[in-house]
Amino acid sequence: MRLERISDNKIKFSISVEELEQKGLFEQDKWKDSLMWHDLFEDMLDEAQGKFGIEAQMEITVEIESFDEQEICMILTLELDDEDYSDFEGSIELFQPIIEKDLLFHFADLEGVIDVLNRLKHTQKFQSGTIEISFFHFEGKYYLLFENIPRSQHILIESIVHEYGTLSNQTKYMILEYGHTIILKQTMEMLTKYF
Repeated sequence: MRLERISDNKIKFSISVEELEQKGLFEQDKWKDSLMWHDLFEDMLDEAQGKFGIEAQMEITVEIESFDEQEICMILTLELDDEDYSDFEGSIELFQPIIEKDLLFHFADLEGVIDVLNRLKHTQKFQSGTIEISFFHFEGKYYLLFENIPRSQHILIESIVHEYGTLSNQTKYMILEYGHTIILKQTMEMLTKYF
């Protein structure tokens, strides 16, 4: 099990299928047993507490980010303490679904990157506005990082990009740190100008 802190209240867990098999979660109908999943989540929270000192005395949201033959990646979001909700009466945001402002996609080749950028540019409903798109290369794949995505554009971007690339298991921090930066923040303007 690998842990990575994404933000103050979000932790990404990567658990190999082998580990899940060792815990018996894939034996016949055992994966349907809620107690086994409860035990797995308890283990995950113990790991988070040990590594990051996070006390899980609050509501927790679990999202499965990806699931393939090698591993399952989950994001645990720890809800804020009651003290942090002091101004909730005036904050409608608390009742909105959580939508990430950044998305990271990977592509097998450069052609997919160029195609998706041209498609977005010529989609009437796409408004680049505050969106910043950066272009990276990391471990043989090309990556597009979309940052500052407005809520209104999130579904449009995700649905179009999924036709050409795949939502990445990597975090943007990993790519920013270890990836080779090709174009920072001005990717759409530069690539659609020349391709």
